[in-house]
Amino acid sequence: MDLNKLKRIKEIISVLGKHGLGKYLPQALFKKFGIAKPAEDTGDARLEKNIREAFEELGTTFIKLGQMMSLRRDIIPASMAEEFKKLTDDVKPIDFSQMKPIIEGELCAEIGDIFSEFDEKPIASASISQVYGATLKETGEKVVVKVRKPGITETIRDDMALIFTLAHYINKSSYAKTIDFEAIAEEFFQTMNMELDLLLEKSNNEKFIKNFSSPKWSWLKFPKMHSDYCTNKMLVMERIFALKLDDVIKPENSELFDRKVIAERGAEVLMKMILNDGFFHADLHEGNIFFNENNGISIIDTGMCGYVDKFMRNKLADLFIAFVAKDWEKTARICLELSENGEIADKELFVRDLRNIFENLPDNLSEINTAEVVGKISGVIFKYKLKVPRELTQLIRSFSMIEGLCRKLDPDFELMTVAGKLSKEIILQKFTPENIAQEATSAIEKIVDTVHTLPGTVTNITEKLENGTIQHRIMLILNNSERRFVSKMVTRITTAIIMTGTIIAAGFVTGNLFTADLVVFFAAFFLFSLTFLKNKND
Repeated sequence: MDLNKLKRIKEIISVLGKHGLGKYLPQALFKKFGIAKPAEDTGDARLEKNIREAFEELGTTFIKLGQMMSLRRDIIPASMAEEFKKLTDDVKPIDFSQMKPIIEGELCAEIGDIFSEFDEKPIASASISQVYGATLKETGEKVVVKVRKPGITETIRDDMALIFTLAHYINKSSYAKTIDFEAIAEEFFQTMNMELDLLLEKSNNEKFIKNFSSPKWSWLKFPKMHSDYCTNKMLVMERIFALKLDDVIKPENSELFDRKVIAERGAEVLMKMILNDGFFHADLHEGNIFFNENNGISIIDTGMCGYVDKFMRNKLADLFIAFVAKDWEKTARICLELSENGEIADKELFVRDLRNIFENLPDNLSEINTAEVVGKISGVIFKYKLKVPRELTQLIRSFSMIEGLCRKLDPDFELMTVAGKLSKEIILQKFTPENIAQEATSAIEKIVDTVHTLPGTVTNITEKLENGTIQHRIMLILNNSERRFVSKMVTRITTAIIMTGTIIAAGFVTGNLFTADLVVFFAAFFLFSLTFLKNKND
């Protein structure tokens, strides 16, 4: 371990110890780095506050860690999540003299060669990057230049390595019985890597532009990227001139915007991202959304995005429909199915606890606070030690942000109603002739591909069966029940191939041959059915 890392880990351990967290670290750590373990024990009463204060003192990486953990009420107690919500990413901008070498290094040119104007005062400053306004010399276009701060990547990645080490030790403490600190560290590592690579933001942005390229979405805008000047340390993109939410809701601007229309559009954008595309913006706070004439919406800062697979999209559509229909039993069971470890000892008790939450919700959906409801649900999930997929947590966060934004525009707005309506439309779209034909074509292509590869696969298996390779390996690694299972599976596959072959052959033969074909088919079908009988040997 080099001198700088050694110095940093000493600082981390000292700060944690100073805030009464030393007892959660093994004594060996203090001895190894020559740090005196504090005698004071503040107990668990102020634990969450102590952790938050320690994170604030330790700086950017730990503040980001706390902010991420504030969203994971399924894996940390609600009281700790609430405390972490107080962490702010408020940082002073770095002087331009430190940023200029990075900008010119990424441009491979002086600033004046590329930009006719460049405002050295940043438009915005965050923990990882700063944003400047500029004008392209060649085209005269107004752009923004987003630049990663010097040394920030090294600092964060060094801290993340140390966080992994600490998480490993803390996982051995008694407090780790309810929290998997190593899992939190792994999730944080993935999140920070996404934020550090600005080219990922560019890629995400371009994907959104493609997904919303239909004329139907002409009112929605993502900034155009100037690829010639984009690197993993710097982005140059179109500058969006529009109003923020606080300006839109001012009384003097009431005639310029139809707030109900904007709220509806904002919800539709998120629902399309989630249910249609399976790719959504995971940081839809008010600072990343702007509004312009004709009720248009512009979205920026696409560094944090999430993916939703087909299974989850279908389940979410069912969830929205069940929620609007107030089918609480189904809603609770879908929540269980969406967890990564959906098997628990008492499903009925889990469903009952969730149903109690839903049944006490107001009848008017506009009065429901999604963030509050999610908090209660997360408490139940934490109680039963279920794990929510990271993507679902990001999605819930975006959902809560959009709901808050829509309610500011229209206090009577019902986001769940919109979600339920769009979910029904999406489900119905699956059964249009075009979609059915597309699914059928895809299925046929898979069958044809399987038929092409099947002879080679069967030949390979046959050769291995003849020389005993498969048999010997199975005998070595499987017990009796497992061997019976494999035997049944082989029988099913073989008889399925025979049945398929007889069906194909039936189309080409007549007379006695056709009768023989049917006899073979039903014999194979009978054998296939026998493999599903329980407690029978093969």
